[in-house]
Amino acid sequence: MKSQTLRLESTPTHQLTQSVLYVKKYQLVPRPHSPPYLFVFVRYWDMERKYSRKSVKFAFSCMLAFFLHKLCLGQKICSVPSEPVTLKENNTIDIVVAYINTTTKDVTLTLIENPEDAFDLKGSFLIVKKRLDFEKLLNPEELAVQIRCNKTGFKSITLTVLVQVENINDNPPSFAHSEYELDVNELTPINTSVGLIEAKDDDSGVLYYTMEPNVNMYFRLESMYKPNILVNKTLDYDVVQQVTLTLYVQDTPSPPPPDQLSFTATATVRVNIKDIDNRPPWFQPCIRTILGTAKICLSLGYKGRVNLTEKQEGPLQLQPGPIYARDGDKSRNEEITYKIVRGNEDSIFQIDETTGNITMLKPADIAGPISLTVLASQVSNRDQFASTSVNIEVMKKSRNPPKFERERYEAYVYSNSGPENMVLRDRTSNRPFRVRARDDDFANGINPDIRYEVQYSSYVNITTDGFVLLKKAVRTDSFALQVRAVDVSTGESGTAALSVVVLPPVGVQSPSEGYRAGDMALLGFVMAALLVLCLIVIGYLISRLKKENPDTLKLSEVSNFSSKLLFRSMLAA
Repeated sequence: MKSQTLRLESTPTHQLTQSVLYVKKYQLVPRPHSPPYLFVFVRYWDMERKYSRKSVKFAFSCMLAFFLHKLCLGQKICSVPSEPVTLKENNTIDIVVAYINTTTKDVTLTLIENPEDAFDLKGSFLIVKKRLDFEKLLNPEELAVQIRCNKTGFKSITLTVLVQVENINDNPPSFAHSEYELDVNELTPINTSVGLIEAKDDDSGVLYYTMEPNVNMYFRLESMYKPNILVNKTLDYDVVQQVTLTLYVQDTPSPPPPDQLSFTATATVRVNIKDIDNRPPWFQPCIRTILGTAKICLSLGYKGRVNLTEKQEGPLQLQPGPIYARDGDKSRNEEITYKIVRGNEDSIFQIDETTGNITMLKPADIAGPISLTVLASQVSNRDQFASTSVNIEVMKKSRNPPKFERERYEAYVYSNSGPENMVLRDRTSNRPFRVRARDDDFANGINPDIRYEVQYSSYVNITTDGFVLLKKAVRTDSFALQVRAVDVSTGESGTAALSVVVLPPVGVQSPSEGYRAGDMALLGFVMAALLVLCLIVIGYLISRLKKENPDTLKLSEVSNFSSKLLFRSMLAA
């Protein structure tokens, strides 16, 4: 606020020293060298500021009282609950949400904000006019419904009703696909993830997962809340190529609470085990064994024979069979190549790189064993290889093979004989049956390298000395087989046939050994002759008695009666 100055002027009548009077708070102050008029400055700005502040405060108080008065009048007209109203989704239509309380008549209610166009007014009641779906609402946790209250002579007011839609479990979980297919190689470490297959639930709740089968599982879930499929134990393509799993999801714990709905979903998961190149070639036959988590197959090697100073034509005959190796990975079947890496310094043998057959390049000139080391490796990966031994015996040529003393033999055994009982030589004695084979390459015919074998029968075994023993009880009347004598040093052999008859146990008559018709006729003739002789003797005695005593008549009648009885009994027999 600017200062204002009161100026007083007068016309002087005579020349006087000029003077100026300043009025400052009603005090005249002389000012030297002033003109010949009087200036009076009155500074009253402090007083004016004081009175202006009082006026502003008074006006503001009046306005505040006016607005408070109008507001109080409006709130008295209508009101709504101040707390939010909770409403479950999937509600019933026309259900009351809130009551608008009006304190006077002729109040007009109007919806000015209606979220999702879901609400309506029915008198003083705010109702919901359609089913609300929590998952489809943009802001289901706070729907602000605004209502305007109007009445003539009163200022209109706006009321807000907050509606919270409560989510309920009304949607089942679901997988994106009903079937899944996963691939995993057989060397995948335990606890490695194979795949994460999650379900979705529009209710946005916690989901609980389980998986079957749950016994001896190759795979497992990371947890019931996270369906991350992990390797549970070592995989082997040779054992299992595919595992089918069923993945279950549930939107409540198991078992669900009795008053809560529960929904489930399933998906089929097929896990394919992939064979990788992790095993070398395996010579056949071989003995499989497991070393830690590795599976290996041990070959016992091969054996063969050749004659001294003779070159054998064609592939050598080896035991237990020709050289053959296959890929240790069952499904890969990689191509295999063969090579002799040791023992063939004299270049007597060669091997076919593709088939593995060993042939002779020249005859061996020294008797004794030759040990070869054969290597088999993959054509595509030389780092995958295996080796085996081939022992070839160089021998002098044999002129005579083993030969049995007879071409056919017959032996016997009791039906009640058990395992380890000997087959018998004949019916009447308990002497054991024995076969022998001669070798004319030896002066005494006895070759210590001969071994006996049984062919075409599971009832018996044969010892190295040629005795035949039962392996199990015999349930037939007879059986046949073939015995074989093998010279293990040359591989030469001879055979003979053996027929074994099964006898009934000792003391038990065989049904086939009953009485013949001739035997029965001879027995009848002897009994008839004895009867005639008895009758002659009885008649002679009776005649003697009659001569000596007449009373013997009765005795003779008795004798005749007894004779008839005896005769009838003989006929009946």
